[in-house]
Amino acid sequence: MLGEVSERPEFCEAMLEAFAHHKDGSLTPFCDALKTIDFSAAKRPKKCKLEHQTMRYLDHLKSEAFDTRFARAAEDLDWSQIYEGDGLNKDLAEGMLAAQCVGTYGRHPSDKVATGLFLLAPDIHYPLHTHAASEVYLCVSGRLQLRHGMHGASFDLRRGELSITPSGRVHELKTYSEPVMLAYLWIGDLTAPTWWWEQTSNDTWQRVSWTRIPGEPWKQIGVEPISQDDIQKANA
Repeated sequence: MLGEVSERPEFCEAMLEAFAHHKDGSLTPFCDALKTIDFSAAKRPKKCKLEHQTMRYLDHLKSEAFDTRFARAAEDLDWSQIYEGDGLNKDLAEGMLAAQCVGTYGRHPSDKVATGLFLLAPDIHYPLHTHAASEVYLCVSGRLQLRHGMHGASFDLRRGELSITPSGRVHELKTYSEPVMLAYLWIGDLTAPTWWWEQTSNDTWQRVSWTRIPGEPWKQIGVEPISQDDIQKANA
């Protein structure tokens, strides 16, 4: 049977409960997506614990989590580095890890929903980027700075607070002097590239395409100019 409450991992139950406090209907598609996952399907096996420098922040973030179910998920799920490749800033590449509960490589398989945890080291700047999937960030521990749109105002996301990024909206993330742990949820096209934006002159931009094989880090595959039409769409 699909979506029985008793079959859902407690991580997903915690997400749904956090979403339930928001009554404006903007989270309805995300809730519906979580509720229709078939958790009776065979789970992927647990992997060996990741040995990585950014994992040293995990114990502190677990102790500060606003919901202990996220802390238990952080201990149980399989962590991996998100990006790798030549020319990538080392601090940025090494400072972002993810652990997927549901998704193309998560503990519970799905090609329509990706949800899990996102760990960011201190003083990280994840630059302007877009992706086809719609996204929710729920701050589990710490404090994150976000910006939607090239000229949008930055705002902070604190423990228990969430933010929605629509499909194709350009956005960036920054951490302060402390690490951050987020719960994330993607719905839509999970396999499309993520595009990082770079300004090449005062009025010219290009975007770098990153793609992944499920279970491996995202890798750079190409660069192309960004048209004014693309810029307008991504800032809408």
